[in-house]
Amino acid sequence: MGATRTRLLWSCLLLLLALLHESGSQDLTCMVSPSNVDWTETFNDTCLNFSGLGLSLPRTQPLQASHLQVLDLSRNGLQGLPGVFFANLGKLQTLIVTHNPLAIVDQSLALRCDLELRADCSCGLASWHDIRWNNCSGEQELLCLHPDTGAPRNLSTFLQASCPLRLAPGIIGALVAGTVFLAMVVSGSVLAWRLRRHQGASIQGLSKDQSSHNVPRQVTDFHPRHSSQPLGPKALDTNSDGSTLDYENVFIGELDEDCPWAAPR
Repeated sequence: MGATRTRLLWSCLLLLLALLHESGSQDLTCMVSPSNVDWTETFNDTCLNFSGLGLSLPRTQPLQASHLQVLDLSRNGLQGLPGVFFANLGKLQTLIVTHNPLAIVDQSLALRCDLELRADCSCGLASWHDIRWNNCSGEQELLCLHPDTGAPRNLSTFLQASCPLRLAPGIIGALVAGTVFLAMVVSGSVLAWRLRRHQGASIQGLSKDQSSHNVPRQVTDFHPRHSSQPLGPKALDTNSDGSTLDYENVFIGELDEDCPWAAPR
């Protein structure tokens, strides 16, 4: 009798657990929507499943589903989650984007602290993690799912181990500004060097031109008026007209008697 009651109790307990599991699964699982999705259509569902349809999310068209609580976008090859698409989903509680090569998640989704994001562990969640961690007070540990097993992992631990080179937006901005400043300094230095070189070449060329103008030209067949060269015999004996020049020594005053050419008195 006691064994029968025990078995009945265990059966009821297992049935209750199965019902609870099924109820929880229904909250996060819904029928897959048709592949030809019209994003301008208005949906009144609380759960939409667009998994595996190969869809691309519009960047300028919001999804019209004001009652939506669960949205499954897994296995669509999505690389980003545009914020405009989720702008009208005020009641959204769970967003499933597993098996998508996400590179970036819009900041508006990270600021929704009540939104549960189910995504594979990847470095593309770094910005979402930083914004969520800095803006959601009392936030529990952020989780991501292993791509193969689906097991949950601590997102902070994963990013530190697998994405060691990731940088905060402020650091990235500082690096970009520093790179631009360095490029400007190098460009300015090169420009100044070229300008000085050009000015030096211009001054050197001008100096050469002035030097060439200041140097006297060599004149040929020029005879100076007073020449130190001795005159030839012809120049001493004859004039240009062929006459002979006679010279007479004339002395003024008395001559010294010792002079050989003095005449006897």
